[in-house]
Amino acid sequence: GRVACRVCCSRGHMAYRFQDPLKLVWCLLASTHPVYSTASGQKSLPKLCKSCLAEPLEQAYFGGTFGGEPRRVKDLSHIDFDQAARSGQVLVIENASDGTAMAGWSCERLAQEFPQARMRREYDWVKNPEDRNTHKLGNTAWIAMTEEGEDQKERLKQDKQAPPFAPFYWGVREHRNGDLGSRKVVERIRELIKDSVPAFMDRKNAESLFENAEFWLGAKGTGARAHMDSHCISTLSVVLSGERRWRIGPVPRMPRGAGRSKEEEVVFDDGIAYKLGWKPMFEFTVREGEAVLFPPGWIHETYNVADGCTVALTTQFDTPMPVRYYRSFYQRIRRVGDLHPCWRSMVSWASLGELDKHLPKDAAAAHSRAAELYRSRNATLSPKQLDFYDLDADGVVSEAEFVSVFTDWIATERAVKKERVVPMPRPDMRLDEEIAGDGPGSRRNSRSSTEL
Repeated sequence: GRVACRVCCSRGHMAYRFQDPLKLVWCLLASTHPVYSTASGQKSLPKLCKSCLAEPLEQAYFGGTFGGEPRRVKDLSHIDFDQAARSGQVLVIENASDGTAMAGWSCERLAQEFPQARMRREYDWVKNPEDRNTHKLGNTAWIAMTEEGEDQKERLKQDKQAPPFAPFYWGVREHRNGDLGSRKVVERIRELIKDSVPAFMDRKNAESLFENAEFWLGAKGTGARAHMDSHCISTLSVVLSGERRWRIGPVPRMPRGAGRSKEEEVVFDDGIAYKLGWKPMFEFTVREGEAVLFPPGWIHETYNVADGCTVALTTQFDTPMPVRYYRSFYQRIRRVGDLHPCWRSMVSWASLGELDKHLPKDAAAAHSRAAELYRSRNATLSPKQLDFYDLDADGVVSEAEFVSVFTDWIATERAVKKERVVPMPRPDMRLDEEIAGDGPGSRRNSRSSTEL
């Protein structure tokens, strides 16, 4: 029992509260979940090269119901949330706003409390090409407004389930631009968001929750179209009032020969996912007081489905970083330009900060370098470096773990750099098991990528 539970606790802090059945179930799940398990026979996707880092099958890694809900949890503990976030899990979290300063706030309440604050309507590129915040929250006509955004008819032709109307966006994260509201407005919303750190989250995240905060607002039928953000930290989106339908899916597979993005090239901008025939991994509803947690790079779409106006606070948090997730899906993340801001950190964790050093030229040199680094640096690994190398999540990196991950990482970096730099890579948008197998001999289907 205690061995099984060790893997769901961080760096030696073990949870033995077996009287709580939810924690026991989590521990038992974690001990066999592919995030924490290195058992042979685990289904994986075809590698970028024979010695490259393996990628797990998405459905096995993230769990949940394909085409339905991700895993749904209630009364999440600090330990459970920490482990889920470090591994880049996708969760629906019940009671997420309980005890927070803005729980239950409606569109009307926001307009009443911040009448002079300014926001904008999304997808308004013709009338507002510079995305200026021109709508005052106190002018409440927006609460019932349903207007199409630019290119809306085309988006609905590409995907009939896309949201038909444009939402309103109060981008608190843009407060330094000066057109969000007065200093008094900014300071008040700062304090409210800092008092809205969920009970399951480390309070050290208060500042990052404010600095990344966005309020998505709108009547029934409004919503954000499918897109990928360039955030390198995980997202938490809380419905303060109303309901939102989410459709969401992982960074698309990037098979060998699909190419790689130029640095800072945006791939999954508005409409691209629909054009490529995107099929979300999960489709579900988040109700008032609930939240959805997801890692960087996930393509996502929202649709307000409640009668009346829905308020959602969407933001990102610094602690913990989803380092295990980055290792698990390393090669696809390293090839999609939307996530270019994350590449330097990924290489830094793997190289132990030696960004400017030349990569070992072959497998033997990589093995030798790994053994040398382990002897000299293992005792001083940072928490993020430890998460990158700690395959079984027991808080300790063995020499076998370090050498295995390091040599596979070197091979992956070399394989990524051999991919042709193109404006638009050719991702594989499928999420089925058709090309998955059991280990390095996994077979590959000829329909491997999508042409634009």
